[in-house]
Amino acid sequence: MEEQFKIIIIDDEQGVIDAIKANLSSEYMVDGFVTSKEGTDAIRENNYDLLILDYFIDSMNGKQITEKIRKTDDELYIMLLTGRAEEAPGLETLKNLDIQMYCEKSANFEEILIMIESARKSVEHSRKEGSFGIRLKRLRRIHNISQEDLGKVLGVGRTAIANWETNQTEPTGENIKKLAELFRVTTDYLLCYKANFGDTPNLAKK
Repeated sequence: MEEQFKIIIIDDEQGVIDAIKANLSSEYMVDGFVTSKEGTDAIRENNYDLLILDYFIDSMNGKQITEKIRKTDDELYIMLLTGRAEEAPGLETLKNLDIQMYCEKSANFEEILIMIESARKSVEHSRKEGSFGIRLKRLRRIHNISQEDLGKVLGVGRTAIANWETNQTEPTGENIKKLAELFRVTTDYLLCYKANFGDTPNLAKK
């Protein structure tokens, strides 16, 4: 049986949580919380694939909650869901918050479900053996380098590294060369040009 995709929802409207749960298939396991404390505590204690986060929760907003989560989890895929786009405009929010997706609450509930499915595809694709993202993540972990520290070495933000690891965007050719030099692997390995995708390079050799 295929493992369920684990979603956590933090939204102060219980109706939103219930509606999302009711409209998702058995492929998904969904936990929902109406307070920021309950939600962030659950994230610390469990492994989730996707967080659906309302922008305003009790005394905290999406930026504050995201910053709190990123102190301990730099890989959780976060989708911001808001009904107050005038206070959290899409493009500006995506640029300024450490999140991967933005969606407005609307009468068209199908759009939210499409965004959730899109997030699932992105997460699952990033975990496929032989993808650039999974190889980068593996090398980073082997060398015990955080996404933030790797970003500083390359002169990019942590979000850029996260997007590379989920195969949403790709680094420039120059950064691919820098990554190969840093981790002592070939650019062919990073770009998955070798036939045997299961091999992990000998990191002790230059």
